[in-house]
Amino acid sequence: MLLSLYVQNFAIIDNVEIDFKDNMTVITGETGAGKSLIIDAIGLLFGNRASSNLVRFGEDKAIIEGVFSYVPKEVQEIISCEEDDVLIIRREIYANGKSICKINNQNVTLSQLVEISDLVGDIHTQFDTQRLFNPKNYLNFIDDEEVNNLLIQYRDNLKVYNAINKEYKDLLNKSNTDLQRLDFLKFQINEIENAKLSVSEEEELKTRSNYLMNYENILNNLKLIVDLYNDENTLDNIYNSISYISKLESFEPKYKQYKQTIEDSYYTLTDVIDEISKELKLLDFDENELNSINDKLGIYSDFKRKYKKTTEEIIIYYNEILNDVNNIENYDENIEKLEKKLKDAYNKTLEIAKNIRNKRIILAKSLEENIILNLKDLKLKNTKFDILFNDLENINFKADGIDEIDFLISFNIGEPLKPLSKVASGGELSRFMLTLKVLVSEKLKLQTIIFDEIDNGVSGEIAYSIANKIHTISQKVQVLCVTHLPQVAAIADQQINISKAIIKDRTITNTKELEYEERIIEIAKMISNGEVTDASKNLSIELLKK
Repeated sequence: MLLSLYVQNFAIIDNVEIDFKDNMTVITGETGAGKSLIIDAIGLLFGNRASSNLVRFGEDKAIIEGVFSYVPKEVQEIISCEEDDVLIIRREIYANGKSICKINNQNVTLSQLVEISDLVGDIHTQFDTQRLFNPKNYLNFIDDEEVNNLLIQYRDNLKVYNAINKEYKDLLNKSNTDLQRLDFLKFQINEIENAKLSVSEEEELKTRSNYLMNYENILNNLKLIVDLYNDENTLDNIYNSISYISKLESFEPKYKQYKQTIEDSYYTLTDVIDEISKELKLLDFDENELNSINDKLGIYSDFKRKYKKTTEEIIIYYNEILNDVNNIENYDENIEKLEKKLKDAYNKTLEIAKNIRNKRIILAKSLEENIILNLKDLKLKNTKFDILFNDLENINFKADGIDEIDFLISFNIGEPLKPLSKVASGGELSRFMLTLKVLVSEKLKLQTIIFDEIDNGVSGEIAYSIANKIHTISQKVQVLCVTHLPQVAAIADQQINISKAIIKDRTITNTKELEYEERIIEIAKMISNGEVTDASKNLSIELLKK
């Protein structure tokens, strides 16, 4: 549940802190005092978008912080926190447009905040009717956890079906074009095959060409190296130095190491000079070989210029068009295989979708019965309510299955069933909305439900029934309710009054939890339009006793 709310520099709210209790809390006060601002502040904790216009004039930022008594397991998976810790949600809204979201002192994105708040609480206002009664949202009121698990399977299969369907359509669209390309692709395949291109061969040819083109330079330098060692007696001198260093071995161990190093160098140099000498004898220049190599390299250059690709890319392209030709020549066979895969994917997806539909039909029947039962408690005893499913003549796979539903209702005897949004008055909508909230809150297992003037447009006996229904909800979940109805205010377990005052030429909002005697006066004002009379006071006492 929401334990406390701290609001600073938010619109006309200067600095307020409210402690909330279990069960049902009502928020009352004169119009414009800031009751809905309190709900707006909580809405920001639940992921509503922030606006810099909400920052109190003359201040740099607004702060809203809520402390909740329990951290659902699903929330623990999103952020790192212990199971028994409180959940602290904080929003900071800056006048420059910047906004920060924090959960248990960790920065989070707005989408993460929305994901978490969906597990914590729900706010419903009188202006949510359009969203609530949009047929696109109706399935949300029916689906349970079992259906949601099936929807995961359904969407996985739908993804596979859509991928195969796209591949199938692409193949159909390509057929005519591919037949026209076939001769040209075969020509390219033949051309590349005849050229016998190879990345390794090209590199070897480049290396050999470079060698032959520099033959004279290589020959002269190798000859100079051999002559240098022979003419200068370099190897003989190195060999003689070994005998000199040998005489020093007994004087110091390091001379032995020197000797070993010189010996190794001597034999290594001897081997190298021998190899160079042999190479000199065998070295030969073949102009025909160089011309042949350059001719072959010219073929590589021509192909790279023609195809505007590297040799490696040409070979990759060759394999691709080989596959294309194979597909074109086996078009009918490939189409047949894809058709079978598509049919299998379709049937598998449809099977899951129909399973979801069957479960939804059962859940819809239960929802119909529960809504009728709850509406009777709210003095709508003659209500008829049906959930109408679409027919399956033309199956259309959508993200939520193959089902479309509509809520059909009649509130009066003799009136036919019609779409909900077209037949309900304001008071009837409020009661239907409340009924849905009762059922949805039980299914979602929320901690906190907030009603902002959901009782607008009703009075008298209906007001009593709404008050009792809200109080019934509060036995299972914390309820916060902004109300102008004395019947609703009187049945609450806690009453917080919102008022405004002018201090130093600035309007500020004050909050106060009312004691019993204060509640008598406040409810009496609600009964008699702001004036406390003996009659309104007595009626207030009577309401509180009930």
